[in-house]
Amino acid sequence: MNDDTNSKTNDRRIDRRTVLGGLSASFVALSGCSTLTSRNDAPNSTSSGPPEGKKDSLTSVEMVETELVVKLPSDADIDSVNLLNPDGETNAIRRIQDGTTQVAFQLLGETEDGYVPGEYRIVAITGDETVDETTITLDPKIDITDVKRAQDYPDLNWDKEQPSWEQFAAVTVENTGNAPSYLTALRWENSPHTKVSPSEALTHYLRRIIPPGETTIYTTAPVYRTQDPTGAYEAVDCGSLERDTLTVTGNVQTGKNPTFSQTVEYGGKKYSCDLTIVDSGSTSSLKTNESDT
Repeated sequence: MNDDTNSKTNDRRIDRRTVLGGLSASFVALSGCSTLTSRNDAPNSTSSGPPEGKKDSLTSVEMVETELVVKLPSDADIDSVNLLNPDGETNAIRRIQDGTTQVAFQLLGETEDGYVPGEYRIVAITGDETVDETTITLDPKIDITDVKRAQDYPDLNWDKEQPSWEQFAAVTVENTGNAPSYLTALRWENSPHTKVSPSEALTHYLRRIIPPGETTIYTTAPVYRTQDPTGAYEAVDCGSLERDTLTVTGNVQTGKNPTFSQTVEYGGKKYSCDLTIVDSGSTSSLKTNESDT
């Protein structure tokens, strides 16, 4: 649970220590979900093959967490590896020294804004000549598929040392694409907690890689709170409400921002609310890389 909760600014800069620590700790778990291109079989890639008389200079291309990793044979006779984006423009160049067997291109996290989905060309260069090249398609598809209230699912992996943990939420994020993205925030609108807050929306800032597959994110701040523990703001008068719909939006670096709506039925009375989740489901995605403000 690495959520940074209720920050006042949406700083896209990711703490280098957080990212690097996460990379080493979770490499084994996520590398199996990475997009891998070998020169022999790769359903999402093609290779032009080296020119006649040349040997393969690019062994494999693999998306490992936040980096596109290119592996080279130890005796590769090349000067540089160039990465070209889907528009055909040079994204980055890595110079090769003798004995280099791997180069990496940072595409997500830290100060990166995220890559553009599509087909990337990886080109090996010697002098002014292309000696080998291959392509890889990176296409994350992010959806929020479920939101669970802790009170209704007490057996999940909640941090029960946190006060009011029963009012937290677990958000299921599914990536049905073939490449990772980076989730930077969850923005909650019209949740019970917003009714006892001066803001119409509350944002939980995150640092989470979303690999292909399913990821569960546990909030570390209440979503379903109906009273302000400080007493500074009026409690929700649940007896005067019937139903209301909260919406949570994920802000991702690459891909479309997913949204999910949930209908909450309010019962009981002020200072003694009884909430029931009566309906929920994902909604249409927002504009690509739209920022929450």
